[in-house]
Amino acid sequence: MNPTLRQTNRVIPLPSSSRSNEGRQPWRPRLVRALATHPRRDHWLERVPETPGRYQVRGVTGVIFMLFGLMKAFDFTLPILVGAPGLRVNTGVEGFAQLISGIGLPFPLFNAWMVIAMEVVLGLGLILGAWTPATRLITRLCALPLAGDMMVALLVGIRQVQGNPVMVDGHAIMNQFWRLPLELGLLAGMLFLLWKPAARKVAPRLVPVPVPVRER
Repeated sequence: MNPTLRQTNRVIPLPSSSRSNEGRQPWRPRLVRALATHPRRDHWLERVPETPGRYQVRGVTGVIFMLFGLMKAFDFTLPILVGAPGLRVNTGVEGFAQLISGIGLPFPLFNAWMVIAMEVVLGLGLILGAWTPATRLITRLCALPLAGDMMVALLVGIRQVQGNPVMVDGHAIMNQFWRLPLELGLLAGMLFLLWKPAARKVAPRLVPVPVPVRER
């Protein structure tokens, strides 16, 4: 009799459909899941109580930025912004666009509206960010564009100090050197909020309470 033949070939399991389709899944759902389960997600989305000193930084800088934006939008503040007697400019946003054109920036009317909206909306966001969720995220989103705004203003002011004023129709404008300390202070405030967008959380301290021991 012939000996019993034994099967020596190993059965290799076929890859399941879930494994084969795993590499074909789009990257977008993975990115969304990764962001949703990120360990620092709550760090950026939580509301952090502010200290009195930080309330003052937010309030003062936010109000000044809002005033700057409203000054650029209305007519009666244009002589303060321009500071060039004898120069006839348009009023309101168009006058501010003429000033931006003298600086040399492209699309002056569009940039004028963008600067006004940014200073008013983000200045208000600095103030309200202390009472809303995502304190750190909202603070940095507001402080970063405003810091860039102040850097451009400081560069224009430094050029004026060096003898290169902004020229519009042959007139030197914006000869107000008093603006430089104010703009430097606003830039310092925005850099501080970018560095520390929220107050440091203080862990509650456990105070030992003496328990009286009764003698038996």
